[in-house]
Amino acid sequence: MLLRKRLGFIFVFMAGVCWGSAGVLSKLLMNLGFTPEVVAMYRVLLGFTLLLPIFLVFKFNLLKVEKRQLIFLALGGAIGVALGIIAYFYAVKLISASIAVILLYTYPVFVLIFSRKFLGEKVTRLKVLAAVLVLIGCFLTVKGYNLPSVKLNFAGILIGLVSSLSFTFYTILSRFMLSNISEETVTFYTLGFGGAILLMLNILTGNAFPILNVKFWFLILLLAIIPTVLAFTFFIFGLKNVEAGRAGVYTTSEIISALILAYAILGERLEVLQLIGALVVFFSILIIYSSR
Repeated sequence: MLLRKRLGFIFVFMAGVCWGSAGVLSKLLMNLGFTPEVVAMYRVLLGFTLLLPIFLVFKFNLLKVEKRQLIFLALGGAIGVALGIIAYFYAVKLISASIAVILLYTYPVFVLIFSRKFLGEKVTRLKVLAAVLVLIGCFLTVKGYNLPSVKLNFAGILIGLVSSLSFTFYTILSRFMLSNISEETVTFYTLGFGGAILLMLNILTGNAFPILNVKFWFLILLLAIIPTVLAFTFFIFGLKNVEAGRAGVYTTSEIISALILAYAILGERLEVLQLIGALVVFFSILIIYSSR
């Protein structure tokens, strides 16, 4: 049991690390002139396409699910994947990226609340402390204290909270589904449904088939593999063995990963308070892990 919990922690922590690359890769793609909606669509669809032959050849038996299960999987893909990604991108458009990230990382708090109500998980003082520390660390890391750069409006704040609630929904629903559906099946179908919805959205807006180049395909392949296939797979496999409330805090390793990659690849300067924020986030993860 202890080994399974340790593996669960490692998998969820690594999911966060992988998700941390999404911001840098997406920014590089959008700097090439591609819209957030197009980037999101190709990211999820290509990730699903990479999984498809593996399932058809080696995991075909895992594709069989009941109609009731298919409804839950479709909801996970529609709300947790498609809506979550699109809401986050639009929040970044309407308000500053830093505030969008802070709103997204209210997610561990929502997970604590809903995991108690729907999964019967205990809300301990250490879990609450860790969730509060995540919010403080995130605020410092994304320079939320730099008031002149903060751009706010009601629609942006609302959509930012939608992105947080979407991933909360995905976490709670996935934890529920894992009681009778395999980890691989949850990952495969939620990415598939999410990709299909993003494709329909882009077809309706006339953005589905832009002119693509070699650099786009290289970057989108990385985006599909690292923060999509690997991240969602790690997360679902880890969620099988850890409580949703703990998983919510563990995935905040994404904040630290994103900060390091932005510095290493994009050349973004780091301030002392940002580094302190990253340490606070890391400390919150240690609190939850040590309280097992």
